[in-house]
Amino acid sequence: MLWMLISIAVIAASYLLLIRSHKYWIKKGVPQSKPVLIFGDNWGPVLRKQSQAEMVQMMYNVSNTRYCGVYQFHLPTLILRDPDLIKQITVKDFDHFVDHRSFVPEDSDPLFAKNLFSLTGQKWRDMRSTLSAAFTSSKMKFMFSLISQSGEQFVKHFLKQNQDIITVEMKD
Repeated sequence: MLWMLISIAVIAASYLLLIRSHKYWIKKGVPQSKPVLIFGDNWGPVLRKQSQAEMVQMMYNVSNTRYCGVYQFHLPTLILRDPDLIKQITVKDFDHFVDHRSFVPEDSDPLFAKNLFSLTGQKWRDMRSTLSAAFTSSKMKFMFSLISQSGEQFVKHFLKQNQDIITVEMKD
């Protein structure tokens, strides 16, 4: 009997915690999706009902506002939709947004972990200041011609290697 009461209490507490975590954006006054209890907005790919890309598109289309809230399982995630707001956060207010969850764990992909989008804290600040100096408008104009030449050389090389080319069917 005691075992059953403890089980019911644990299930009820888990349910209440999940419900509370899915009300995060409502409490903040942010438009949000309608999350599924355990999966949040990830129910489609988890149950193999939709692809990851379809899930991201669905999350992006939650509302027609400048931003909206979605849930990665039980973790609230903010999606920015307005280019001006994205520019404000990434350029002007970047000091306030240095820490975030990593897309890929560092131990599974050490190269991607050094990407600006994966770094946090002081490592992010250092990398951003290094890269900002490399991407001024004058340096971008100079790099454009180099990249264009490299692209043309690649195309010429690819066209010369016309044997053993595999045709890949692609669709949107």
